[in-house]
Amino acid sequence: MCKYLKCVAIYILALAFIFSPISPAYAGFIGTEQFAAQQRNDHDRETLQSVFKRAEAKSLLEKYGVTPEQAQERINSLTDDEAKIFAQRFEELPVGGVGAVAAILIIVLLFIALDLSGK
Repeated sequence: MCKYLKCVAIYILALAFIFSPISPAYAGFIGTEQFAAQQRNDHDRETLQSVFKRAEAKSLLEKYGVTPEQAQERINSLTDDEAKIFAQRFEELPVGGVGAVAAILIIVLLFIALDLSGK
């Protein structure tokens, strides 16, 4: 009886492998433009993350009730275009000063608006 069950199981598995759809693996080249765009996107997100690691940014976030973890999640949820726009804005600002604080305040308000809209 046990030998009969083994034979049936083997035939069923063999038929399953024979008739299962097998799709070929495709490997393609990544173009220079795609690679450069991905590197820019990664750099933009790193720029935003470095801004929120500053002590003044953390204190401003905490003032508005946003934890650093929530800010990190929001940065990760930004589209590539949004991350590019924010990163360019921060790179144009002088290091420290009122401009950076104003930009951080704008981002915090954006986070609050997105949170209220449910995104």
